[in-house]
Amino acid sequence: MKIVKPGEEPQQGVGYLEDGTMIVVEGGREHLGKMIMLDVTKMLQTSAGRMVFGRFTGMAP
Repeated sequence: MKIVKPGEEPQQGVGYLEDGTMIVVEGGREHLGKMIMLDVTKMLQTSAGRMVFGRFTGMAP
């Protein structure tokens, strides 16, 4: 997935799935604008939709 903006915490980056689901990635901020791979660590269903949390694992091929 592509990191499109910084997150609220210092090391976080944010990206979105095609359906609009927001993904918050620990260790993603330094990869802004790049395609990355991540491990999903938590998923939450909120009134505004689904949120996914993950950890950066490497650059996408």
